[in-house]
Amino acid sequence: MSSRSVEIGPVSIDRNAARRATQLAAIVLCLMMMLQVAVVTVLTVGPQPLSSVNEVPSEPNAAAWEDAPTETVALDNQQMVPPYGGGSVDNVTVQAVTNDTHVAFRMEWEDPTADTEINEPNAYSDAAAIMLRSGSEPPITMGANGDPVNIWYWRSSWQHSESDPGGDMYSYPHPDNQTKPGQAAGNPLSQSSYNRYGQNYYATGYGSLTNAETQPVAANGERTDDGWAVVFQREHEASGEHDAAFEDGEQMYLTYAVWDGNADEANGEKSLSYQFLTLDTDDGTLSAADDDDGGDGNETNGDDGGAATSATDSALWLAGAATNWPAALVIATVAAWLVSYWRLKE
Repeated sequence: MSSRSVEIGPVSIDRNAARRATQLAAIVLCLMMMLQVAVVTVLTVGPQPLSSVNEVPSEPNAAAWEDAPTETVALDNQQMVPPYGGGSVDNVTVQAVTNDTHVAFRMEWEDPTADTEINEPNAYSDAAAIMLRSGSEPPITMGANGDPVNIWYWRSSWQHSESDPGGDMYSYPHPDNQTKPGQAAGNPLSQSSYNRYGQNYYATGYGSLTNAETQPVAANGERTDDGWAVVFQREHEASGEHDAAFEDGEQMYLTYAVWDGNADEANGEKSLSYQFLTLDTDDGTLSAADDDDGGDGNETNGDDGGAATSATDSALWLAGAATNWPAALVIATVAAWLVSYWRLKE
C-alpha cells in the first residue's frame, strides 16, 4: 500500500487528493453561504410587509420614513366635473407607517415653485389631500350619496405664509366683519392664523365638501430639494361621523390629489389619482386596489396591482426558500469534494 493511500475497507483513498478536495469543498461551502446571504438580501429588499414603528412621525424627514416602502402614484388632470383642469404634477410618491395608536401618510412630489402666499389676486397656494374610506371602495368622484368619504387636506399658505393666510388682499380700512366675511363667519378656510395645518373634511360627491365638526388630523409640509413633502397624521380612533376607521381587518381605500399654485390650480383644478391604493391596517402596507374590489366611477388598474402582488409573492417564496438551504449546502459540499477528489486523483 502506498504511503499516499489509506485503505478503508475495499476502498483505497488517496490522502493528498482527499486533503486538497477537502480544502476545495470548504471553499465551495463558504461561497455557497455567502451566496445565500446575498440572495436573501436581494429578495427581501422589495415590497415587504412594513413592521409597525415605535413612534409614528409627524416630520417629513423623520428617520422612520427611510425604511417605509414607497408607492408611486400616477396623477392626471381633473376631467369629470367643472372646473376641469389641473394635471401639472405627474406623480406623487406615498408611504404609510403605523403603530398601536397612530397612523401617518407621507406624500412627496416635484414642484419647482413654493407657492405659499394668497395675498393678491390670481395668487394660489400649493396644497395636497388624501381621500379615504374604510370598508368598501368608494366612487372616485369624492364619494356619492350613501358612500361618504373622509378627506384630509393641507395647504402651504396655512403653514408657510408670511402674511395673513386668509388673504391680506381684503385688508381695506373697514371692519374685518365687512371686508373679511369668511373670518367673521368662522370659515375654516379664512382664518388669520393656523396652529394645525391639516383639515378634516367629509364629502358625498362633488360640491358637497363639508368641514367636519371634529378635527383630529395633523399635517406638516416642508420643502424638499425639488418640491414638497407632506405628512398627515391621526390617531386610529376618531369620533367623527365619517372619519376613516383604522380597525384591524378593515380594508382602507385611499387616493391622492395635489394642487400647484403656480399653475393657477384651485378647487376642482388639480392633479389627482384615478387609482385607489389599499392600506393594510395591521401593518401599514400600501398596495394597488384590484378591479374586482368594487366601487363606482373609478379607474383602478387591477392588472398592475395583480402583477405587483404576484411579483411580491414570488419574491417572498424565493426568499423563504433561500433561508432553508441546509440540505443544498450539504449536497453542494459533498458533490464538490467528490468531483475534486476524482479529478485530483487522476
